[in-house]
Amino acid sequence: MSAILKACARAVLIISLPLAACTPLEEQIPASISGRVYFDFDQSSSCENSETGIEGMSIRLYSGACGESMLQTHYTDENGEFLFSGLAPGEYCVVPDFEFKTCGWDGNLPTTGVSRNVTLQSGMKADLVWFGFGSLSNNPGS
Repeated sequence: MSAILKACARAVLIISLPLAACTPLEEQIPASISGRVYFDFDQSSSCENSETGIEGMSIRLYSGACGESMLQTHYTDENGEFLFSGLAPGEYCVVPDFEFKTCGWDGNLPTTGVSRNVTLQSGMKADLVWFGFGSLSNNPGS
């Protein structure tokens, strides 16, 4: 076979690859995780309307397991709320900085879990991450 025919045979082979190899992947829509940090005055582990949010608390977002790979840190707003947006689908862990001593009131301890694992799917808005801190003698809600 001549060199020209060999070259043409290779070109035909390359062109005849299945089109499935060129099919675009499903578009991934960014996801988000939001929540709130609050003073759990009655220590019920659930947020009541009368329980105020904690402003300025550091919230850390990890990829995968808690402590594995920190991605971002955000601070709670005046209502104790936070938001991590623009996230890819996957496994995340959210952790409040409870060593922050809950806005200066020494001794307050969490009344809920100290971390939350979240599995995000494309476009998901996970508003399920709430953290409560119990009231002690120095807490103005006591």
